[in-house]
Amino acid sequence: MQSEISYDVQQLHKEALRNSVLNSTLPNSLLGGQPVGEVIQRGHYTPLSVCAYDHGYGRVKRGDWEAFEDVISREFPPGSAGRRVVFHGGVGMGKTTVVEKVIWDWTTGTLLQHYALLLRVPVLDLAALGGKPESLQSMLGRMHPQISTETLSVALQSPQSLLLVLDGLEQSQNLLHTPPSSSSLVCDVQQEATGPVLLCSLLHSSLLPGASMLITSREPGKLESLRFFEVVGFSQSQRRMFFQEFFDDVGLSERLFQQSELALGVYEQCYRPAFCWTLCSVFKTQLESKNTPPETLTHLLSIITHMLLQKQKTHAEETRELVLGLGKLSNPVCSYNDVTSCGLRSFLHHPVLSTFLCFNGDVTSPDTTFSFLSPVMQEFVLAASFYLDQSVQISDERSDLYYTFLAGLSDSVQRKPIEDSVGRFDESRISEFSQWLMGYVSTVLAGIHVTQHCRVFRLLQHVRNSSLVKESISKSQWRHVSYSELQEPDFAALSYVVSCMGEMEYMNLYSAKLTDEQVEKLIPALRLSKSINLMQSDLNLAAITHLATALAEGRTTTLDFSYSKLEKESFKTICHALTHTALQSLILDGCSLTAASMSALSSALNKGFSELRMLDLSRNSPKDDGIELILQALQKRRLNILKVFGCELTGSCCPSLAAVLQSENCCLTELNVSVNDLGQSGGMQICEALMAPKCTLEILELSRCELTEEVLRALGSVLTSGVSRLISLSVGLNNVGDTAAKHMWEALRHKNCKLQHLDLEIFTLTDACVEELCESVAASSTLSTLILKNNKMTDSAVPQLVKLMLARPQMAELNLRYNDFSEDVFDLMDTCPNIVY
Repeated sequence: MQSEISYDVQQLHKEALRNSVLNSTLPNSLLGGQPVGEVIQRGHYTPLSVCAYDHGYGRVKRGDWEAFEDVISREFPPGSAGRRVVFHGGVGMGKTTVVEKVIWDWTTGTLLQHYALLLRVPVLDLAALGGKPESLQSMLGRMHPQISTETLSVALQSPQSLLLVLDGLEQSQNLLHTPPSSSSLVCDVQQEATGPVLLCSLLHSSLLPGASMLITSREPGKLESLRFFEVVGFSQSQRRMFFQEFFDDVGLSERLFQQSELALGVYEQCYRPAFCWTLCSVFKTQLESKNTPPETLTHLLSIITHMLLQKQKTHAEETRELVLGLGKLSNPVCSYNDVTSCGLRSFLHHPVLSTFLCFNGDVTSPDTTFSFLSPVMQEFVLAASFYLDQSVQISDERSDLYYTFLAGLSDSVQRKPIEDSVGRFDESRISEFSQWLMGYVSTVLAGIHVTQHCRVFRLLQHVRNSSLVKESISKSQWRHVSYSELQEPDFAALSYVVSCMGEMEYMNLYSAKLTDEQVEKLIPALRLSKSINLMQSDLNLAAITHLATALAEGRTTTLDFSYSKLEKESFKTICHALTHTALQSLILDGCSLTAASMSALSSALNKGFSELRMLDLSRNSPKDDGIELILQALQKRRLNILKVFGCELTGSCCPSLAAVLQSENCCLTELNVSVNDLGQSGGMQICEALMAPKCTLEILELSRCELTEEVLRALGSVLTSGVSRLISLSVGLNNVGDTAAKHMWEALRHKNCKLQHLDLEIFTLTDACVEELCESVAASSTLSTLILKNNKMTDSAVPQLVKLMLARPQMAELNLRYNDFSEDVFDLMDTCPNIVY
């Protein structure tokens, strides 16, 4: 239908729209973002990111971020009609700027040329109509006087050739949520109606059903006829591009960009385009005046406030009154009465107020509404008012930014710029905040909510007072929940807190899937952590490299990698890093290690690991060849505990194992070789080693090792020899029965037997052994725990077993679970609390 709109009319209309873009009346303030016209003329436009939004499930993942322009091209393709798309986002997210850029690109012939006309729909004017009726055609005619009534009438008869732009629908936000009754809608562009009815009729396709619409709003809606996209601001690459556009010097722009990424609290706000512009403007001013750029968000806002007040040349008493008044405006949108009742009446005609607030209407009208140009500044002045007014109390229901600024303003360096404008803060209020903070830290860290822990870490980091941090933490019962899902700033905050403390007993990173950037932020805390839990973690080689750096330079004594898949290079990197550390316990249970992996570990053991006392290689696949390498290296180490449960071993490794047990340097007190097919030959070699005077073993686990009665006989001899130091023996899951068990009962009766714990689970025991079992336990002076689970004893065995336990109070536990008992004997067993069934 473009042919019905003449070329001359189009060009005239485009020129009018271009002028409206360049002459935008949006606030020109340090807080309000760069004026749209300036962005266009200077070529400073930087693309924004958006993501599809489903009101039923919330925002999609970050991986689904898209460039705004790509979405526009996809959602408004040639040949389409009636496309209605809403872009929503908070104040300062750049919604108006991108919409104005779309309008500009249409007027210059570079975008959406398949629409004959692009028409602004004045949302503010429609909202202001209230009960005054007007037709849509009349309203559009007023808005676009360059288009004649006849031409506009023709254009409105072909709505599929129109693109309507509705910027700022937050003024009528309820229209995106509440469906009106069909009887209240209008369908004729010449039919008069109130502003809200006209807007509703457009949104619900009653008016101009074929027209496409580009809509912006601060909040999402729930109308199924609309497609919603959230404006998520700048990605990191887009932020870098913005800095490059702002600063002509490439080297300077990159240096300042990196500084902004590292500045405390600033990184989290840089996704807002308006904030980015404010930040760059402050950087530029600070550089020109040869002052140090801000290092924290609080310091930045303190500088901005000072700059705004200094520019207006207001006196200290006036500025203090202004900040106090602004600090009382707690709502996002404030009425005329709110502003005047907060002590700001005298500032209504003063230009300084417009540097902080946006006026919607005539400043003298009671119907005028006010909102902060920057939501960040609103939280800042609210926090500042606490330190300036004794009557203000710390609010319990504010955003994280509010508490961040409370913390930052307690630091003399960060608050100095604003103090230069409003005068010194009250020291008693700073002390009051410190007391509040210590109480808050104590309450939160005793709980299990990770997000609250992170909030505390960030507050402590913003305080920048190591003695206060140390005092706050030392007075709390810190529950070490898993910090595996923290964001980079949270890890940096945690590292700061741990650095202030000087050490951390236990770093819980259970099930961590950390990037190399996250681990890099965590290095200071990892260095100072005595015990690190990385169970079920998933770290790539780059992340492992950072972890290795921390371990090599740190004081970690316990490292748990259980059930984490460690690739060959990652494991090699870890082993190399740990070689010359003070590590005492290394847990590698279920890490998918192979015989090839053992080469790196054995090499490290040969070179260092002088303090290593516990090594757990359970549930890996090193097999005999891999374990041989480890056992050879261990002959030079003073290891106390070795666990190789389920390592696919056979009797072939037992000569080396026996050699370790009998070596001069052997300090092994605990050995777990369960769930390996050692067989009779392997078992006998271990028994022989246990008879050696140098053998220090106290705990031995040989469950499910394919042992025979001969091995049980040999173990009985070991226990009665007077040489053995064994106090705990587990030989369950070896199907040898009552006959083999006799050797254990005989050993228990012997005066040289020191066993305190005996495990005979799944030993095929029957009632036939019960009498001798009871005699042996009664005769033992040391046994306190007997595990007889999963055997074949029946009800007839129970009376003797109960009698035994009642007569032997020193027996802490007799575990009879999963035997062949009926419910008839449950009451009898209940008479003895130390029987578990």
